[in-house]
Amino acid sequence: MRAIGWIIAVLVLLAGCTQVDENPKFNPQAELPSWAYDAPFYYQPPQDLPALETVGEGVGVYYTRDESFFVRHPGGCQLNGVPRVGVYYSLDMGQTWTKAGYFGVEQTHFNFLAKEEGRYWVRFVGPGQGVADCPPGAPHRVYVVDRKSPAIVLSVLPSPWEDERRGVPRLYEVGQNVRLSWGVSDTHLDPSSIRMGICFAAFPHNVVWSSLPEALAEADSITVELPPEAARHGGIRFRLEARDKCGNIGLAMTEVLQVGAGEGKPSTAPSSQPSVTLELPPAAATQPASGPAEPLKAAEERPGWPKVTERLQGGSPQELRWLPEGAGNYTKLELQFSSNDGLMWQTVATGLKPGQAVAWTVPHVTSKSCRLRIVGVAQPTDGDKVEVTLAMTQQFVVNSGVTTAPAAR
Repeated sequence: MRAIGWIIAVLVLLAGCTQVDENPKFNPQAELPSWAYDAPFYYQPPQDLPALETVGEGVGVYYTRDESFFVRHPGGCQLNGVPRVGVYYSLDMGQTWTKAGYFGVEQTHFNFLAKEEGRYWVRFVGPGQGVADCPPGAPHRVYVVDRKSPAIVLSVLPSPWEDERRGVPRLYEVGQNVRLSWGVSDTHLDPSSIRMGICFAAFPHNVVWSSLPEALAEADSITVELPPEAARHGGIRFRLEARDKCGNIGLAMTEVLQVGAGEGKPSTAPSSQPSVTLELPPAAATQPASGPAEPLKAAEERPGWPKVTERLQGGSPQELRWLPEGAGNYTKLELQFSSNDGLMWQTVATGLKPGQAVAWTVPHVTSKSCRLRIVGVAQPTDGDKVEVTLAMTQQFVVNSGVTTAPAAR
């Protein structure tokens, strides 16, 4: 009984210690004076948002996809001893204005909370900020908050499926033309960001995407000729990527296009594709003398280009005296080497020019999966480096071991 009494006493004491908010409608920002916005320290962004464009009389427009962003003080910093600079915003082009807050003493950036997406007209009120000549008043800055990625539609003709239920995949052939059509929609789209990417389906070729060097239109279509590598590497896939000015990225990918060599067709690159030259596969390079002689002739007209059966010594000097057609369309060409079947590449020579020989040194490796390729380097307006493969060899052997064979007598 005594224990029960102690429990009851403790419960009574706890009930008496419960605190009740005597002023639940207290609003500090509305009722406290301006100095209440001061703080012992303030946060600053690593870098200010850039003004991507201007409207009206030099009003900067800033784009962001963050719910919270920093607004720079119009004078650089809030000085002590002078009235605070207030931050007001409008979501209806100046018809109504709402107070977001004030800068604290020595504060350089106001942390603005955007509760919804839209175009925020921001106007500063305080010393040196001027007075609106007439309503509704022009903004000092415009911040666009957008969190939606661009909408992209990408289609292929003929369709990757034989039936409407998408249960039977279509088998394409090497050299067959397919039509890629797309459409991109976004209010704040960056037109220079629309790029088409290409990769093969089998690992490790599906890890690295190659992209076309030029930006595409918002709605268009192109014809693509399926290369022979698609038949050897599990198919081919296309991807369209677009970005808006706020940094949101949209992606659309096709299904994997299953590609076969076709009946009686060697998996070689067709002659109607001058911008891409690919080395002949072993089956085509070992045809009997009674067969077609043109593939063998094409291989012999590439002096310095390693053949599929060739063995090179690591560290030995080499000279390449051949460049593929279309190389003259690029101002910068590179010769790259891979010892793991194209998984990783290293540049062994630069400054390649049509009609001029280029010297390069075989890296000190030992591998049976070596490849050499020529790439054209393009530098689009957005600054991203794009490499386009113009020619690539079949696998050849490099040996860096020490030769221990006895000398000839």
